[in-house]
Amino acid sequence: MTEIRQDELTSSASDEVITTIGSVDKKREDRWRWWGGTFAVALMIFLIWEFLPRLGFVSPIILPPFTETMYALYTLVQQEFFMGHFLVTLNEVWWGFVAGTIIGLIGGILFGVIEPLKRLMYPFVVAFQAIPKIVLAPLLISWFGYGQASKIVMAVVISFFPVFINTMVGLENVPGDSLQLMRSLRASPMQTFRKVSLPSAAPLMFAGIKTALTFALIGAIVGEFVGASEGLGFLLHTYNFQLRIDRVFSVIIILSAMGAIFYMLLEWLDKKLIFWRQDGVH
Repeated sequence: MTEIRQDELTSSASDEVITTIGSVDKKREDRWRWWGGTFAVALMIFLIWEFLPRLGFVSPIILPPFTETMYALYTLVQQEFFMGHFLVTLNEVWWGFVAGTIIGLIGGILFGVIEPLKRLMYPFVVAFQAIPKIVLAPLLISWFGYGQASKIVMAVVISFFPVFINTMVGLENVPGDSLQLMRSLRASPMQTFRKVSLPSAAPLMFAGIKTALTFALIGAIVGEFVGASEGLGFLLHTYNFQLRIDRVFSVIIILSAMGAIFYMLLEWLDKKLIFWRQDGVH
């Protein structure tokens, strides 16, 4: 009987290993399948982009062929002035994102845990958020000048709200059973916040942080549109005025790549830090 029991345990363990390996292989196959589909869609877009102007469906002045745009991108990044403009925008986006995230986290935590503060100040926050931010750009330039400071402030103004609202909502929707358990254990408010509220709200908070990154990029570019002498937004505005549409698309591609790289880094950091999130929740 003992030998039979050992054989059953060994067989069960082997089946579990085989099932695990099969699951890993299936996930890998699914991943490659989706990457292949993404590549196919991208290739289709590039082919349409290439042949629409070449076949006369769209004027090349409006939409240059994809290959000409890529050549314009290559020549642009080879220019001596390009790196200076790129670093200016990168600096504005980075500090605007960092400052906006910090302000959003602090404000969201305070509003999420202090109910009187939320009831008193939340209408003013909503009213400020309802203002079209582009109308603030001339005012910010008047206050902070044509340098990077006004663009950083613009990025902060646009990017803080997603972090703020996600943090506040996340803290307000902590499961009641978890809070009741901490009360039964006589945990202090700080212990409850650190061990229950913060981990529960963290996935939603990080979603707001990822959204804030794209908003910071928008804020910096809007600020450079309104008034600047350097930065990718300044280049974009200049090339558009000169009808260098191939260079306009080149700058757009660079901005898109910048935002995508930063977003993927945050996505990776999200998966590493918020390891307790449920499968399928992003």
